Amino acid sequence: MHRIARSTAPLLLLLAAVSHAQPTPAPAPSEPPPPAPPSMRPSAGAVVPPAPSLLRGTSVSHTGGQVVLAPQWRFVLNNLLVLRMNPVGLEDQMRIGLQVRLSNSTSRLLRDTFIFLGLVPRFNPAFIKFGPALEIQPLSIFNLRLTGEYIGFFSTFGFLQSFPSPSDEYDDGLLANCAGPSPDMLRQCRFRDTQGAEATALERRNYATSGFHLMIEPLLQAKLGPIALRNKLAFEYWYMAVRAGDTVFYDMTLDTLVPANGWILANDLDLLYVSRFGLVAGVRYSVVHPFYFGQDYRPGEDTTVNDNGHQRLGPILAYTFFDRGFTRFNKPTLLLIVNWYLDHRYRLGQVPSAILPNTFVQSAGMPYLVLGFSFQSDLITSR
Repeated sequence: MHRIARSTAPLLLLLAAVSHAQPTPAPAPSEPPPPAPPSMRPSAGAVVPPAPSLLRGTSVSHTGGQVVLAPQWRFVLNNLLVLRMNPVGLEDQMRIGLQVRLSNSTSRLLRDTFIFLGLVPRFNPAFIKFGPALEIQPLSIFNLRLTGEYIGFFSTFGFLQSFPSPSDEYDDGLLANCAGPSPDMLRQCRFRDTQGAEATALERRNYATSGFHLMIEPLLQAKLGPIALRNKLAFEYWYMAVRAGDTVFYDMTLDTLVPANGWILANDLDLLYVSRFGLVAGVRYSVVHPFYFGQDYRPGEDTTVNDNGHQRLGPILAYTFFDRGFTRFNKPTLLLIVNWYLDHRYRLGQVPSAILPNTFVQSAGMPYLVLGFSFQSDLITSR
């Protein structure tokens, strides 16, 4: 009897332990993380990066490898400082104002949409341009900017100079001589008066004046993989107070004779490779074409002659050092444009061209050169 009790005791103890043991609960299924807010939701692909040379806005940022939507509204500043050769120029361009995002969508077609209203001042040693701008981007692929600006020339650095006809000469050497500080330079300033007779300047021909400039600028852009295509067209209306009897004036930005009361067409077409480390490299093709009316010419001149347009083609490079979102200082970018003239009245080696003030080179291989630096600053943003 005692032997049976001793043999069953361990079994009874084991059964009791099992009957009183609590089962280990199974781990609860993990819950999916909450979705990111619209302003921080990643999305595949990328939109065309804004061109620093065009000073356009954007409503996305490529932060940490993700496409991040901008705050609903922002008071933003874009700045571009450029140094140009052939022709010579130095200019600081600004875009400052209120920008409102139009969509919360992260689709490629709708995520980079906004409306901007602000000012677009431009400062140059020879002039100042100042006025309002309205920019609408209803789709990521289309942008329309309307700008009206006051222009004031200081009569410095040889500008402004005007002429009685689009057929008059306006090469860099002539412009420099006609604004020269010495009598020897003025004696080399040979121009044609309102009647077409050749004359020699007795005093500097550059003078201070002002006017109005209207720009209508549609932009189309698209991106497939790392390849982007962008086209910016500009219809420009000018109304400038020029010397009595003159009908056109030389504009150093457009590098042509602009009608004092008329239109200019300019177009920039970019084919780009967009890297993942901030480098954008591609090719730019540029066209400038002025439109003249019969009254812009002297009586008796052939009004069908218009050889003041020009074309350029060459590489464009931009490198953005970082993109940290919508901060006070973001997207510092270096810009380099090296374009060769395909068609120009003077810059294919016909006459010497200015590459620096009072420095001239006569060569068909001398390119149009732009070196620039741009950045973006979000001064105030919504929370």
